[in-house]
Amino acid sequence: MSCATVLRGRFMIDEVNVMPDHHCTRRDWLFHLLAGLGALAAPTWGHAQNAEALKIGFLNHYPPFSFKDKDGVHKGFDLEVMARLCQIMGVAFVPEADGMASLRQKIQSGQISWIGHQLLVTPENRREFDVVRPSYASIQLVCIQQEDDDRDFLSLDDLVGKKLGVLANTGVEEQSRQAIGKAVVAYPRIEDALADLARKKLDAVLEESLIADYFIERDRLPLRVAAPFAAPISAGLAVRKGNRELQGRLSAAIQAMLKDGSFRKISEKWFGYDVSRPRVSHQQNN
Repeated sequence: MSCATVLRGRFMIDEVNVMPDHHCTRRDWLFHLLAGLGALAAPTWGHAQNAEALKIGFLNHYPPFSFKDKDGVHKGFDLEVMARLCQIMGVAFVPEADGMASLRQKIQSGQISWIGHQLLVTPENRREFDVVRPSYASIQLVCIQQEDDDRDFLSLDDLVGKKLGVLANTGVEEQSRQAIGKAVVAYPRIEDALADLARKKLDAVLEESLIADYFIERDRLPLRVAAPFAAPISAGLAVRKGNRELQGRLSAAIQAMLKDGSFRKISEKWFGYDVSRPRVSHQQNN
């Protein structure tokens, strides 16, 4: 996968970069705050009688956005959002999980209608896809610290001489190593970095705010989301280049979902707040 194809949250501090498919595990995870969203919480996925069926691509393991639970059931925040969009569009929702490289090929060949995760609006992605707006979730790289740590880490310069945890094989790791060298500790799973931070083996972790919020809640970690390292980043759903009809239908459905309150309910179920509204952390705004 080329360097600018990244999904939400796996971006460089100054410019977008990407992680390999097997590191797209940034979300297997979410605390289940609200019980029961009716049809929204448990959508019927598959072909509906007499309805157009659309295949939507998802990453195999990208928690809490797309993942399999302990019973092997494919679920996630983005799956529920896409199920709702398909409901609004009056089509049957058929999820298809794969690696990112394969999803990119499948969207180009027409095997899937779109990728069910927001892509960053980079020049490379704009050359390859039409990006459907509006976006439905804010993406922001943040610093995570121990809850009793009142130090301000506002840039990599502030972390010189400090022990920093990052996700391995990402742009964040690359730039962090360039700035602070061997003090960077790279982890195959970001939840392990957060666990070490909670045990005070690290000074800070850099991660996307939604993922940090999820793991802090799920694992009841004594951590807080502190300063943002970048402004919220523009993102949207990707459809095949030139498919204006689908782009228009999907954009209208996103706007309807944001207006009718159904997105807010899904968002609160998974994250505890409305993630369409940019903020550093719901914990800091409650």
